[in-house]
Amino acid sequence: MIPENRRRFLGAVLGGARRAPGGAGRMRPPVTRSRPAPEARDTPDSVPDTRDAGDPMVLDVIEANLGAGLPEGMALLTVIPVRQDDGSPAFRLRGVCCCGDATDFPEVYGRPRLELGSLVSGDGELPADVLSLMQMWSRTKTWLIRWLDRRLAAHGDRLQLVIWDDTGYRIPWELFWLENNSGRYEGWLGGIVTTTRWLSIRTSWPEAVRDYRSAHTCTGPVATYIDGAMDHDLSLLSGYQVEPSGSMYELTKALRTDGDALALVYVAAHGEFGEQVSECTLGSLPLMHVDPMRFLRLKPSATFVFLNACHSGSLGYDTKWINDRVLRGFAEVFLRSGAAGVLATNGGVGDRLAHEMAGELLRRLRDTPGLSVAQAVRDLRAEAASLAPVDLAAVTGTAANKKLLTLLYRFMYVCYGSPRTQVLPDTAKGAR
Repeated sequence: MIPENRRRFLGAVLGGARRAPGGAGRMRPPVTRSRPAPEARDTPDSVPDTRDAGDPMVLDVIEANLGAGLPEGMALLTVIPVRQDDGSPAFRLRGVCCCGDATDFPEVYGRPRLELGSLVSGDGELPADVLSLMQMWSRTKTWLIRWLDRRLAAHGDRLQLVIWDDTGYRIPWELFWLENNSGRYEGWLGGIVTTTRWLSIRTSWPEAVRDYRSAHTCTGPVATYIDGAMDHDLSLLSGYQVEPSGSMYELTKALRTDGDALALVYVAAHGEFGEQVSECTLGSLPLMHVDPMRFLRLKPSATFVFLNACHSGSLGYDTKWINDRVLRGFAEVFLRSGAAGVLATNGGVGDRLAHEMAGELLRRLRDTPGLSVAQAVRDLRAEAASLAPVDLAAVTGTAANKKLLTLLYRFMYVCYGSPRTQVLPDTAKGAR
């Protein structure tokens, strides 16, 4: 149990000093786009045992020629779940770049406990401590640091990195601390390198899945579901042609029908995440109902999906009922249906900061022709990182820790799919 004095301090940092009616000493939880999530359970069965696995989707990231077809400036880092000699969960890495052969890193790393959904919460750690933990964990990944350093030396700011993570450990790779001897590229990975995620997708129709190596341009109107408590997000889309839905179910129903191309699917709602599919919801719609769906509207033309809700990008293995070693999550459903990319979160995001993130991202995409979504997200992370204190040891007290929240929330947003995807929504009639 977390000590009560520390719980109150975390509550003040994360949610401000908002007090519940009639409770002078009780802190309200922060206003987020999530409902309280069930406590995560750590069980050995939640990690796929690949020592004698027959699952070709897991083995694909080990045996396939992953470097084939990588465009200039793109690199791929695969994260493969394995077991240590004592049977405990672990992972190993393999890197390949457009300009060289694949590199199998010799090190095997134990599973870290660095899920942002748990660390940045009322029962978690202080923001300065979260960032310090990430620096400590990153420092010993020497092969990865040097491999990334060589990629940056070869491609500089043009480097695009796709992280194919099949572990289900929910490692916040965007917050990997990158050391550099020259200091030029030192900092948080997701604010330095244009970074996206990928995963093994099990489907009978692989031709519907859009290639993470290709450039995609998404045009057309914007399909939306915006929760009534977040209707201030409506103003962010006022300049575009919008197809609104009154609920998450109505949106999924509309997407399951053939129709004209969409540039963007935008969801602003509450989200929940748990270790089992029955514990995951988006806009009150359970993942176990969404997982079998196929969104035919996304098949003919490239569409980008922005799930601006807590935990909307989290992935996990269901071990209660299905236990088939397949990663599941809302982002996976959209990618499997043909989305060119998904922007979602790996934790609980404050409502105000979620609104600000969406507004700044859409403005940047509108005002900078040719900018991909992943590049825009990288730039927004870099801005937040530049405003944060460099010396974490000097960060003490509520006010100083609050200043780090913007950085943490920006890095909670993760992009799935191609780092070369652009979004150009149709403007509304009469809009400038």
